[in-house]
Amino acid sequence: MKHLIIRNIGPIKEAELELRRFNFLIGPQSSGKSTVAKILSTCEWIEKEVETTRNEHAIVNGESFRNVVEGFHKMETYFDKDKESYVQFKTDFIEIEYNHRELSIHLNRDTEYNRQKICYIPAERNAVTLQELQGLELGQTNLRSFLFDWFNAREFYKSNNKMDILDLGVKYYYDPDQLKNKDRIEHINGKTYDIPLSNSSSGLQSVTPLIVMLQYYSNQYFAEYGIKKSFEQESKVKQLRSILTREIALEQYRPGYKEEEVSDLVAQFNADLRKGEPNVLKIFEAYEQAFDRLTIPNRTTFIIEEPEQNLYPFTQVALLETILKLCKDGRAHGCTITTHSPFVLNYLNVLIVRHYKQIAEKVGLDPNELSVYATEDGRLLDMMQKNTRTGEYSVNAEDLVEAMRYMYTEYREMKAM
Repeated sequence: MKHLIIRNIGPIKEAELELRRFNFLIGPQSSGKSTVAKILSTCEWIEKEVETTRNEHAIVNGESFRNVVEGFHKMETYFDKDKESYVQFKTDFIEIEYNHRELSIHLNRDTEYNRQKICYIPAERNAVTLQELQGLELGQTNLRSFLFDWFNAREFYKSNNKMDILDLGVKYYYDPDQLKNKDRIEHINGKTYDIPLSNSSSGLQSVTPLIVMLQYYSNQYFAEYGIKKSFEQESKVKQLRSILTREIALEQYRPGYKEEEVSDLVAQFNADLRKGEPNVLKIFEAYEQAFDRLTIPNRTTFIIEEPEQNLYPFTQVALLETILKLCKDGRAHGCTITTHSPFVLNYLNVLIVRHYKQIAEKVGLDPNELSVYATEDGRLLDMMQKNTRTGEYSVNAEDLVEAMRYMYTEYREMKAM
């Protein structure tokens, strides 16, 4: 379980979340949904950085933490100096606390962290259609990070491996031989039309990069990771091996060893390893397993802003099913989604009932893996509710249809006049 507290950052006055595998944040524009998602993604990244370097000072102080948030997510002035912004992020592996401009990070060295891929998919994802994109200087921002991930993912979907975009009757593919407009959309029959993604509808320009990213980083990314390593910096790899040599190999080989003994102990350990000493072989296996856990990702955490952008309600539903299906196939991927859409939130109840009814042929959603919050007046409201009679959970989505009720009530009253 992950626990996140945010106070006095942007529109958020106070928010406390229990985060599960699937998390949904709904609310009006500028109500704080993206603020929560961006703070969460920062904390997830810091957890990954600290764990994979075994260094609790990877982010050196509170100013560095604030600079990461403000710079990467373009959140300048969000931190409140007068009311003292606060962030606490706790998992089984780490505790991060930003309090009164001070930062403390505590690593739980008794737990086994597995490296993850963190994939932030911003609302501005249709920027992939801009022709001048690769010449822009974007700085170290979430959009730049997304675009690097996009350029990596799209190369897999060339003309011999075209991707269906939901049930919209079109396919996407990447054509590197085009001088411009390398991202293509064609009719599913392969004949009616073949156009640049930039010439397609606004809905396709939004949903296509989202589907490509989800498909690639839930599956093919892991098959290609040995070829396209993101943990490629030799100095980091060397440093991690040095740390694990001390933390795992030497600590088990000679508990309580002194730093000045390291060089001789490593030579002795390697000699015993070559001899095939059973105890040393077992220690070395644990060392290698730890190194693999910290350098080879085994899952992806997706953070998605407004997946419903420019989509018809039924397409929103199909997209939600696709997101969950891709996250649940094979690996234990997870996602956090910000949305304005009442259709998305209401459909969660359909997915929950499928889980309770055990309808195997359709994707369902275990409510124990789900958190749903609404932003209101700078705070978060937990929208999960439990039926006291059946013990079953659902999403309290009544308020989300209030606008529709209001419209139809006024319509009926006027018709009756």
